[in-house]
Amino acid sequence: MKKISRLFLLAIFTVSIASCAQNTSTNSKNQKVSLLSAIAFNVEMINMKEKQIIDVRTPEEFHSGYINGAKNLNIYDHDFEQKLKELDKSKPVFVYCKGGGRSADAAEQLKSLGFSDIYDMKGGIMAWGNRNLPVVTTTTKAPDLFTRKDYDTLLAQGLPVLIDYYATWCAPCKKMEPILDKLSKEFEGKIVIKRINVDEASALVKELTIENIPVITTHKQGNELKHVNGFQSEDQMRSMINELLH
Repeated sequence: MKKISRLFLLAIFTVSIASCAQNTSTNSKNQKVSLLSAIAFNVEMINMKEKQIIDVRTPEEFHSGYINGAKNLNIYDHDFEQKLKELDKSKPVFVYCKGGGRSADAAEQLKSLGFSDIYDMKGGIMAWGNRNLPVVTTTTKAPDLFTRKDYDTLLAQGLPVLIDYYATWCAPCKKMEPILDKLSKEFEGKIVIKRINVDEASALVKELTIENIPVITTHKQGNELKHVNGFQSEDQMRSMINELLH
């Protein structure tokens, strides 16, 4: 009986250890990033008394319009990671940028540093503005360089149009630039390829609900045929051009 009892206790002890190990593994997996729409992001912030709101854009972008209570930590600064480490891991972190790319990178850094309650805003401050949510501004915004009138004139041309909505700070946009330059020369006289800087066309971008750049749209006889988000390869853009030409 004593031998059986010892074996029984050993089995329980083994199961307990396995259970503890499993819980530890599960806890480590609790470090996650919640990607939320602008509306959901706002609701979560309102519902949480203790929170940290981080804007990872450049100071110039930040002062052009930011979420009330946000702290500006420029993701391009050499000490950005050190500044993240100084945040309170016990409090939720809400992170955003202009279009969602930089905040996604920052959210992954927060996750790797051990933060467990991370909220990333899909579409960034562009999506926030498109939903008419409030921002704080400390600078006077310069007039747009590309307006709705310019857009209508562009589409009124006889040729099909491919538009690339980009920004100078957008890494995928930079990768697409030489591809678009190449295609623009190759198809000159057959289609119009136009790149629109979203920072120079804020009213138009809001009106057209452009977010999550880069965005490519194609137009024929004034009608939009395609609207795609994210990096597009040369083959993908050639496919869109071929569709415009047939």
